[in-house]
Amino acid sequence: MRERAIEQFKSIFERASIPVLDIREVALRRISVVIKNDPLDESALKLAAYLQKRFQADVRVHWLTSVAESLVAVAESEHGFGRASGPFESTAALVGQIALTHSQLVLIPEPEDEGARVVDTDALVKGSAPPILLLRRPVEQPRTVFQNILHSLSGNFQQTENFSYSFALVEDQGMLRLLHAIDQQDLTTVREAMQVSTDVSDADEKEVLARLARHGERYLKAVVAASREMPYEVNYRLRLGDVIAAVQAELAAGSYGLLVVGHHEERHSRITAADYQLMHLVRDVPVLAL
Repeated sequence: MRERAIEQFKSIFERASIPVLDIREVALRRISVVIKNDPLDESALKLAAYLQKRFQADVRVHWLTSVAESLVAVAESEHGFGRASGPFESTAALVGQIALTHSQLVLIPEPEDEGARVVDTDALVKGSAPPILLLRRPVEQPRTVFQNILHSLSGNFQQTENFSYSFALVEDQGMLRLLHAIDQQDLTTVREAMQVSTDVSDADEKEVLARLARHGERYLKAVVAASREMPYEVNYRLRLGDVIAAVQAELAAGSYGLLVVGHHEERHSRITAADYQLMHLVRDVPVLAL
């Protein structure tokens, strides 16, 4: 009876916590970079130039009206970017420009000083179809941004578009870590379910969760490996506890260049409460908001 109860609840929890992957390969051909008289403008341009060369992409520059067009022209000629998309004076205008250029990725610097943020990041992420890559620190070597990527898997597991960018951006011989943190609410649900059977002890619950972690890691590795041949390492880590704390601890322990948060549904960003906080809290590495 006890073993059967454990297997029953294990099966229920597996269905709830293990994602089913449907990975679509992304060929980055259209990239937008935003400059706005920010000290990080040069890093954004440098990163865009690197991605242009790596993916043979067309890069369009969007600039705030206060930026001199002569500076935009110099930036374009130095990096060999395509035709500029023109100036913008508001977040709404920038969102419209991005839509017209059919960009697949947007790079934008976000300064430390909130008063200097002339673009509403929340509105940009929610209003734009492509993922937004937020720069908070100068970038010296663009390649290092994509050498080791941490992808937080909170939220939706319908991964039609959600893994594609991480897989496309990680460098050859690099590493992509998929981090799924099971928060306290999930654990409470499992404990309540476990209490349906008096034959399941706290020790049994811990063993079930440990087995789920091992199974989840094997499962994801198997699916990812079967999806495509990749010249980089992909691994998976399951954490028990608060999502934000788990991500911050992982970032502190590893040498990551990029954090990926959020997910896409019907070509629009969906940001959970935890993703939203991470998008604004994490400043030591760039954040890609899907």
